[in-house]
Amino acid sequence: MLNRIGFVDKVKVWDFVKAHEYLLEAERWNGKQNSSGRKCLWFGLGVELGFKSSVFEGIKIDNNLRKRCDDLWCGSNWNSILLYKYQAGCELKNHVDRDIFDSKVIVINISEDSLLGGNVEFFYNGNIEILSNGEIVEFNSKISHGIKKLKSERWSLSIRKIITT
Repeated sequence: MLNRIGFVDKVKVWDFVKAHEYLLEAERWNGKQNSSGRKCLWFGLGVELGFKSSVFEGIKIDNNLRKRCDDLWCGSNWNSILLYKYQAGCELKNHVDRDIFDSKVIVINISEDSLLGGNVEFFYNGNIEILSNGEIVEFNSKISHGIKKLKSERWSLSIRKIITT
């Protein structure tokens, strides 16, 4: 079940993601840029995705961000934040996350406000869930999920636990 946690301050979260835009890199698979059109940035631990995924150190998580994520996670048993930027027209095909990731994911959806066409259609467990700008959700990443083709720019912050042992 998708757990709707609440909302973040929309202005602050947009300021945060835009401040990191220059650090984004094209999404890669097996070391090569893929055709998804998404750009990403890892904070804390990151994963080089591919047939043999590997873990690396991403951007340092400052104490203020760590505290906010601890609050959302309800503890400190997480070690990664993935920032994604999707251009209009991008989608995320339905999938389940690899075993290198814990099943718990908390996502902050960052999109245009609904009056501007920014609601996001999130496919989860056979249903379409509408995500609003600034909305925080928790879900099980081992259940099929994806993002339908976007009408406008979208960002997401995913708080995760990468399994390193």
